[in-house]
Amino acid sequence: MIIALFLALQANPLPAPPTEPDIVVIGRKLGMILVDMKAAKRDGIVVLRGCRITRSSGEAELDAIPCNAAQECAAERMTTRKELLTCVEGRGNRRVHAILAARREAARDR
Repeated sequence: MIIALFLALQANPLPAPPTEPDIVVIGRKLGMILVDMKAAKRDGIVVLRGCRITRSSGEAELDAIPCNAAQECAAERMTTRKELLTCVEGRGNRRVHAILAARREAARDR
């Protein structure tokens, strides 16, 4: 009886479980990232003094987003930390959306 069940399962394997959508996976990985960003005000302008990832998502492409965005935003000479953080969040979100779009396109091309 067990052998018959085993042979039946081999002939008709169970379907693979559905994979999680990329947005869920990337969201979970982004939630893992911890960032240490140091900024100071100099002559009325917020200056980025340092930025580093203290806990990685496991994906270099995602880990690079916060500090790259911070450097770009700091170059725009923000006058408050809140402006800097808002800019970093906006740029980061746009990069995540670009990554998702690229991955979806790559999946369609397969």
